[in-house]
Amino acid sequence: MIRALIFLLAATLALPVLAQEARGDAVARVNQLKAAVAPGKQIFMARQLQLSNEEDATFWPVYDTHQAGLADLAERRSRLLARHAERLAAGQVDDGDIEDLAEEMLALEADEADLLESAFARLGRAGLPVEKAVRYIQLEKDLRALRHFERGDDADYRFN
Repeated sequence: MIRALIFLLAATLALPVLAQEARGDAVARVNQLKAAVAPGKQIFMARQLQLSNEEDATFWPVYDTHQAGLADLAERRSRLLARHAERLAAGQVDDGDIEDLAEEMLALEADEADLLESAFARLGRAGLPVEKAVRYIQLEKDLRALRHFERGDDADYRFN
């Protein structure tokens, strides 16, 4: 019984340390990703995917289309949040506006997921090995998380 209590106490005391280690690992991962992308996203992708000449010809047109779609989504998101910030600053935000913002943000998230799905399908149809197509999607998701982290997206959704 005393051993169980000691173990429970030790485990409880260790939780903050484990949380700090997990946070430290996350910060290290973010820093590694930022450093890897620093030379440019295309260079990062080329290094990560290690495409052959044939794969290169297949991959980059799909990549370019996907990046154009991401740029469009970023612009739409920026306009939406700017409009919301203006209304918020003017004191013109009500529950309906907040609900509209949530619905529009969810629609943008769905559009981004559709964009990823479309890129994956096009890469498959173009003959890129599935492992590399999956790796590309994983890298895009990592970079998306990095963008959100760097933007501090929690600040984008202020309601009052």
